[in-house]
Amino acid sequence: MQAEDRVIHFCVELIHQPSPVNRAALQKLYFELSQTRANYDSIEVNEGGQARFYSNRGKAQSILLFLPDRALVIEEWADIPLSDFEEKVRVIMPRLGEARQIDRFMVHAATVRSTFALTHYTDSRVFLLDAACGLAGKITPHFQRPVATGGLRFVLPETPDHNGALQVNIESFRHSNDEMFVELKGVYARQPVLVGDGEEVVRNLREVR
Repeated sequence: MQAEDRVIHFCVELIHQPSPVNRAALQKLYFELSQTRANYDSIEVNEGGQARFYSNRGKAQSILLFLPDRALVIEEWADIPLSDFEEKVRVIMPRLGEARQIDRFMVHAATVRSTFALTHYTDSRVFLLDAACGLAGKITPHFQRPVATGGLRFVLPETPDHNGALQVNIESFRHSNDEMFVELKGVYARQPVLVGDGEEVVRNLREVR
């Protein structure tokens, strides 16, 4: 397997006390962000308590999603480096205080998804399930149908010595037979984070990465 991965997704989830979605406040935020590097091309605000800012660049998408109790900063099929995503988080977080009428986030989470190209295998299912896990011939007889993707899931709880609970998924990649898919999500709930303390969230994002 190649040592270097290909990052395809970043996400920071910022969970706060529920607050009604205020269209005027979000429109003001959208304009403010348009003057920064964390700008978006379009805005949608619906009556169901959900809104989003977004940009499409071919396959890549940048999204700032608002739900009643959280905001999510997302890069899907990411075409930017981690450093640029970190800067977006730093720019967006303090501005959410006024826009959402909050002063802190009770819980935050960071998710990174990436793929690893295989060197000696053309099928990631064979590599993971048969070679790595020793399950050759032991799966299909039970399910009696083909396996499209398969993998491993681990949950690593928070401990006194380790901040954040980690959820790890290692799977065959359904979009490319010769790549492995790895997702790691860190959930940080030990202490609230003030809206202006973006560096705490960035540190945990880097830990996940």
